Amino acid sequence: MQEFFDSCTIALPMAERPEVMRRLSADLFDGMERLSLFIGKEFAECRARWLAGFARGRITLVNAILEGRPVDLASTVQRLGYDLTLHHIALILTCEEPVPDRVGGLKDTARNLLEAAGCSSTLLLPVGTTRLWAWGGRSTARPTAFRHIEKPLSVPAHIQAFSGLPGDGITGFCQSHFQARACEPLETVGETRPAGVHDYGALELLLLLGNEMPAATDFVVRELGPLAADDKSTAALRETVLCYLEQERSVAATAERLYVAKNTVLYRVRKAEQLLGKSLRELGEDRLRLHSALYLVHKLGTGMLAPREKGAPPAATRRRSA
Repeated sequence: MQEFFDSCTIALPMAERPEVMRRLSADLFDGMERLSLFIGKEFAECRARWLAGFARGRITLVNAILEGRPVDLASTVQRLGYDLTLHHIALILTCEEPVPDRVGGLKDTARNLLEAAGCSSTLLLPVGTTRLWAWGGRSTARPTAFRHIEKPLSVPAHIQAFSGLPGDGITGFCQSHFQARACEPLETVGETRPAGVHDYGALELLLLLGNEMPAATDFVVRELGPLAADDKSTAALRETVLCYLEQERSVAATAERLYVAKNTVLYRVRKAEQLLGKSLRELGEDRLRLHSALYLVHKLGTGMLAPREKGAPPAATRRRSA
């Protein structure tokens, strides 16, 4: 470059040298800037392609593990950067709109939650732009189940988090993920979206009872009879009866739990007994069925009360597929 400028100095008349040198410098700098931009763009595109391929490879590998296909443990651990022999807990995080990877994003939220569970290692796998699979692991003991974590868990309002139970090794890795996945449909059935983590351990009974939504809805309507009416006064009766059964049919404990007078509890219990045509103290084997029906409505909402037309799915299922 210096030789080029020296040659230009010799070949050009003295009066033309400043202007020609200025133009040459401007053209050279412009060319270097264009070259730098081109190289940067090519590097970014190559890196994006490599990362996409790397991510696809990791997801393919994890899917093979989840499907029970044989994998080489040593090479799998190396490729994932995560030890499958640890004690694991799985998370699935979703959001309605894509969120950048920053504070409050899917990855950031997953890391914070897994740290709260006592995990020292993490595996984070984006599945599309609005979904993340995550695992956390510990070597000395199982991570803490999220429902047993005493301190408040921070989950942004735009994110839904679902967790499995802690498990061991590859079996626990898979089982915890499937448990987290099983919790997802309930989020679309309920009428509210509570903050925090939807923990499989806290929802297990509900999942077992409501596994077949059409059958569960028919069961609720059949068992509750007149108590299945969707109005405020009947809702108060259902709430009172559920609490009454959970408190071993203690009027005092029910009144304290619901913050109402004992006479109010007595009135509602008698009213419910009139509607049901049976005494709540003489239910026998029917107690479990009534309790289960009330529990399903309490957890899944009044969509469970809607009588179905022949061949139609229950209201809760219709909301889920809309």
